[in-house]
Amino acid sequence: MKKVFILLLISIVFFSCSSSDEIVNSKWTFIACEGNYGASNGSIYMINQFGQVDSVMEVGDVVQSLKVHNNKLFVIVNNSHKIMAYDISPNGLSLPGIEVNTENSSPREMAIADDKLYFTNWNSKDIKYLDLINYTVNTLVELNGLPEDIISKGNKLFFTINMNEDYSSSDQVISYDIDDNKIDKTYTVGKGPLNLAFRNNDLFISNTYYDESYNSFHGTSRIDNNDNIKIIDYGKDSPCGGSIHNIDNIMYRSAYGGIVEIDDNLELMINNKIGSFTQSEVYSIDTDGDNIYFGLTDYSKKNEVKILNIQSGSVQTYNVGIIPGDFAFWKNNNLQATLKHAVSTMYHLVTVVLY
Repeated sequence: MKKVFILLLISIVFFSCSSSDEIVNSKWTFIACEGNYGASNGSIYMINQFGQVDSVMEVGDVVQSLKVHNNKLFVIVNNSHKIMAYDISPNGLSLPGIEVNTENSSPREMAIADDKLYFTNWNSKDIKYLDLINYTVNTLVELNGLPEDIISKGNKLFFTINMNEDYSSSDQVISYDIDDNKIDKTYTVGKGPLNLAFRNNDLFISNTYYDESYNSFHGTSRIDNNDNIKIIDYGKDSPCGGSIHNIDNIMYRSAYGGIVEIDDNLELMINNKIGSFTQSEVYSIDTDGDNIYFGLTDYSKKNEVKILNIQSGSVQTYNVGIIPGDFAFWKNNNLQATLKHAVSTMYHLVTVVLY
């Protein structure tokens, strides 16, 4: 009789976790589909845990970057000079969202630390921040160049200066002390610093620049914990993209139609490549857990996201909006907390019955 009652209690607890037989979505993958420059047809596509696709259309002119923070999605719309904020739920995004004007600043990339969203700007050549309490925009620091990527670690911000004020290639990465409210250090790295990624306390930088004939050059730089700098240039028209990634403490560079491991000398280990797509169509890459996300485009009809699982090798394909760029990922922590609470409740009920 006691066994039957225990089973009944378990059934009651698990049944109470769901009001119906429907499983609630607990994950979203967001994709910034930039759209055509000047056309205001940028969009946000989103894929839930069941592979169902939804979208928010006509977000603005060049949907540049995304960031998930505290169940909100922040969206930088570059040529519309605005930041959008949406509440996230298992059902999607709350519309129409909150719109913040950045005053013609041409915002690019962002990082969040405490209650501030810091973002880089090309027109105003500065770092600004959005106060996440009152949604006001303020200038943090003015710069002599065009800042691109930005990342936070501890009490510091790090950002790349991709081009000088005359649009020639820069070679600077700057660290900014948030507590002291001032530039901490300026590092000279390879030309055209773009994306940033940490491995422990070492900062890795992807480099892309062009000569006077618009030939492309790519490379990688590293600033170690002792401020030693390593630079490598892969040469003219090397088959690289602009991103760099840390997967399980191994660094990868976007190259050869996938991502390629780089060794301690920053050389490309071509035999250690994940993904095999047409390099000219690989516009963006991001990672989340065991999945690698490739944004592919021919700048015309083909606009796809390929999700490659590292463990199984399986590839899922989704048709998305024009020019899929940045990615962001949301997990429903509230649902996970509810399930943990349910399991804990079940354990205590069973313990009481057994006692």
